[in-house]
Amino acid sequence: MSHSSKIRIGTVLVHSVELVFNFMHFTDGSSPATTSKPIESTLIGQKTCFHSETWNALRDELSESQCEQIRAESDCFFKQGISERLRRKYDIALNTFQQALQGYRQVQAFREQGKVLIAMALTYYNLADYFWAMDYARQGLTIAREVGDRPMAQQALNHLGNSYRHLGDLSKALSCMDQSLTLARQLEDRQAEMMAFNNLGIVHKAMGECQIANEHFQQSLAIAQSLQDRVVEKQVLRNLGNTYHALGNYRDTIKYYDQLLSIAYETMDCPAISRVLRNLSSACYNLGDYSKAIHYLLQRLALARKLKDRRIEAQALESLSINYDALGNYTKAVECQEQRLKATLDLQNRRLQKQALDSLKMACFAIGDFARVSQYVDMMYDSR
Repeated sequence: MSHSSKIRIGTVLVHSVELVFNFMHFTDGSSPATTSKPIESTLIGQKTCFHSETWNALRDELSESQCEQIRAESDCFFKQGISERLRRKYDIALNTFQQALQGYRQVQAFREQGKVLIAMALTYYNLADYFWAMDYARQGLTIAREVGDRPMAQQALNHLGNSYRHLGDLSKALSCMDQSLTLARQLEDRQAEMMAFNNLGIVHKAMGECQIANEHFQQSLAIAQSLQDRVVEKQVLRNLGNTYHALGNYRDTIKYYDQLLSIAYETMDCPAISRVLRNLSSACYNLGDYSKAIHYLLQRLALARKLKDRRIEAQALESLSINYDALGNYTKAVECQEQRLKATLDLQNRRLQKQALDSLKMACFAIGDFARVSQYVDMMYDSR
């Protein structure tokens, strides 16, 4: 058994113990994943396993020097866990966080327990394990409220809302995000407020409420630009572009994608540049602005060739052919289909080759150039 597998098995065993605690301390008999009570009424004022007689007894048996040593060791484990998570070694990070959590519980360091629980929630979120991300965020939120730590509660609500969204419980996600935004404003934490607005927008978009989503995205964007946070600005611009595209508002789609494209070029994020150029060309095509669509597609084609990405090159050439055809420039449309076919031949993908050949046939037949397409049919058979 691999080291990683052992860590995950050990983590699952710890989960089993913690779920027993959770079931014991939800007074209505429901589990943390299925309770239908509002989050506020479920979590506020409850005494959880963190105050159990077992932990009190363990704490009473320790001397002050032993407590200090355990706390210091737990601090080291926590810092190591953060480092491992940043290095994307999530299994190791979870194992290390569990060791920190055990130590903090032993000395009844409640605030530190909350920090570890929220770090574990984020780690499980990174693993796309949203059930456990939700469970640990809820535990962290309980402690944050018991110790009166509002910044910690705000973080926990943020992670909890995102986890509920991925689990498909949008009403709970919305409740968490609303509370997260309220706390961020009370704390005058502009960064947290920016993230809360963005997350609220994502939830409303998932609920089909695109206009409300865009209002939240606009507020998040304004804060991101005032803080000069280019990472979040890029995320929000993408969300705005996608939402306006879903609404069929292609002019605003182009407006925000153009801003996003400028940032992507600044950081030379080539995959992002390629995606934005594709989306921009699509929006222009929907507006009937085929020349502008071609402008963006030629940039995408040049980038694909620079990166030697034949699949993206073939996609760009197909789109170029469609736009040239829409302009009535059939000669250019055929040239692009020819180049597309050559790109698919290098990919050695029969399905893509057949699609490209069929498109080339149609383009050649449209201009009456039957001899041109026959040579490619022969080439296809010869390459088998």
